[in-house]
Amino acid sequence: MHIRDGILSPEICVATGLISLAAIGFSLRKLRVDLEDRAVPLTGMLAAVIFAGQMVNFPLIGLPVSGHLLGGVLAAAMLGPWAGCLAITLVLVVQAVLFNDGGLLSLGANILNMGVVGAWGGYSVYSLVRKWCGNGPLSAIPAAVIAAWLSVLAAAALFCVEFGLSTGSREFSLRGIFTLMVLYHALIGIGEALITGSILGFVLARRPDLIPTPASTGVVNGTGRFVTAGLVVAFAVAAILAPLKSDFPDGLDKVAQETEINTLSIERDGLILSGYEVPVPSGFWWSTAATSLAGLLGTGIVFAMAVSLGRAARWKLPTLAVDGGHAG
Repeated sequence: MHIRDGILSPEICVATGLISLAAIGFSLRKLRVDLEDRAVPLTGMLAAVIFAGQMVNFPLIGLPVSGHLLGGVLAAAMLGPWAGCLAITLVLVVQAVLFNDGGLLSLGANILNMGVVGAWGGYSVYSLVRKWCGNGPLSAIPAAVIAAWLSVLAAAALFCVEFGLSTGSREFSLRGIFTLMVLYHALIGIGEALITGSILGFVLARRPDLIPTPASTGVVNGTGRFVTAGLVVAFAVAAILAPLKSDFPDGLDKVAQETEINTLSIERDGLILSGYEVPVPSGFWWSTAATSLAGLLGTGIVFAMAVSLGRAARWKLPTLAVDGGHAG
């Protein structure tokens, strides 16, 4: 659900960009207090997993449409809403800047729809459902499944609002766009919910302490082996599964084709990694290798950026010693 440049008006791009910047700043401020040093590698690992997962488009049964993991609820359930929002933000930045997946002008809208709504809004739903289910460890799975499905629908609906504010009542049928977005993303949301629930179920079976309750302190112990295993999975998904992704357009691209709003999009040229492919000779096996190499590169970059950002968020200015009211 990556919005391309030209789809939204400059005014909406600026507005959503400012909202996203405020959310990112608030998340960073909260992390200075909430994020533990030992949780930083976990944040990087999960960001890498989500990046790799977003490369794998899964087809919708019976429809020429595909979907992919958004990951906002998954990130928030394991990291909390603040680190979860930043993890998704880093994924989207790398996708837009290096791989031309989503526009640069519309980056703020993509962060708002998938990062802020997915992590903040999804975590709110997740927390409420967990409390309603008794807040036990197993309540995380149904809570995440419901929140993940709703987060996809919310992102789709928010795009419709942004597009409506951008175009008004011009030649595009806003009702038709909304109907198709909700229809396709209600189905894509099922895939999102299943992936999110499956991953959380796997983690709960092995490291239940990594899925805190909404009221817990978020203390994380001994994550080294888990982070290493997660990175292996992320790199394997990027190298092996990404080249096998569905060739059908994702939900937003399909709606754009059917309603002709894709005629508004502005493509950037000259990016050597555009389309998640490293430049290599032509041919099926070379093309597969090109996607695998791009996936490995992107996954590694996202992990490094997330770890660096997490450590920077934990850095604090040294306090000055005060003696008799004067700095020493």
